Order: sequence, then structure tokens, then C-alpha cells
Amino acid sequence: MTNKLIKVDRVRSAAEAVAVERLGADLVGVSLGPDPRFADDRTVTVEQAAEIGTALERATLVAAMELGRDRDRVLRTVTTVRAGMVQPLVGTIPPPEIREALSDAGVGIVYGGIEIAHDDDPGWVFSAYADVPGLNAVLFHADVLPEYRDSWAFLRDKAPEFEDEFQIGDLDGLARERPMVAGLDFTPENVGEVLGALPALRGFALTLGGQARRGDVRFHRYGPALEVLKAAARVD
Repeated sequence: MTNKLIKVDRVRSAAEAVAVERLGADLVGVSLGPDPRFADDRTVTVEQAAEIGTALERATLVAAMELGRDRDRVLRTVTTVRAGMVQPLVGTIPPPEIREALSDAGVGIVYGGIEIAHDDDPGWVFSAYADVPGLNAVLFHADVLPEYRDSWAFLRDKAPEFEDEFQIGDLDGLARERPMVAGLDFTPENVGEVLGALPALRGFALTLGGQARRGDVRFHRYGPALEVLKAAARVD
């Protein structure tokens, strides 16, 4: 199976980073500012992020941070924490001068904050990015049907009953358009099935969290996330 890129977001310590890396995580994300979706303690300081970056042996650090117009601050932070990629804290496109500076520094942008609802038109999912030059995009991270606790079962069993609903084929089609990882209600029991059904997907994403501010936010607690990673490692 080729779609085994694993992204784990909102890691809060070097110990967690080492644990998820050893279980296969390729991209380890840290949140350098408050994520408006969550009410928990997973925001880290620049110093803590630097410790996490130093602890990684193989995985790439992804720094979720505010990417406004302060070019020097952005580049200084990226250098300090040893980030190989950055991600806007919210689903926004950084200003052109920030994108260009990051590109010149060899740092790609992960575009997250993309949420796909059951009634979304696939043609609109990437529409905000379609005509933007110089995106410097290395990856897109979409959370799929976060309004459903059993999102994968809904996609597999219920959505086909309604042709206007977002379908598994639509998700795989989007993954053929752009490099993409998806967040779903991954469990040790379904992670292999999900990846097998979505061959175009680059891989999957787990967002660590303790408490969400909304009922339609997808996250995994740390312990269950480790179990998903262990199961994914057994997928051929």
C-alpha cells in the first residue's frame, strides 16, 4: 500500500513526538498559537517546539503558526524550531510575500482547515486555491465529514443511497488532483479499510486534542491515536 504518509498534529512534547515517530508518523505537527477549534493545553511555545524538532530523527516538523505579514518573524521562528513545513493556524492562504519567502527558504506550506461536509460539492473543496499563483503547497489536509462521529461508516454505507451526497469516489478524485491527507474517525479496526478504499490519498492525519469548542470538530485523544498508529503499521 502506497498511501501510508502519516501526519500527527498538535503534539505537545518531545516524548509524544518520539512516540508517534517510532510508530510511523512522517509529519509531526505542533501548534504555536491557540487553535480556535480547541479548549485544551496543546499549544506549545517556540522553545518547546524547538525541543520537539530536535528530538525527531526521521519525521518532518510541521509548525502550525500565524503567517501574517511579518516575514522576518516567520522565518526566524521556522529556523528556531527546525520546521520543514508550516501550516496556517486557520484555513487561510498566507500573503504572497510570506509564501515567496518560505519557498526561497525551502519550506513548504501545508494547507489545512479544509472541512468536507456530507453535502459539499467536490468542485468547491479546492476552489479557494485554484487561481492563486505561487501557493508553495506541499500538502492539503482535509477533515472529512467531521459532523459525523462515524464518518467512515456514513461514507461507506449511507452516502451511496443519495447520489448528491459526497462519496468515497469524490474523496479519491480530489486526492488525484492535489497531494492530500485526510482526517476521518480512524480506529484500529477501520484504518486499513479506509486506506485500501482510497488509493490516491497520500495518507491520513490524526489531530490530537482533549476538548473541542464545537461538536463538529474531529480529533483523537493521545492514547487512542497511538493504537491507530500501531494498527496502521500492520497494514500491508
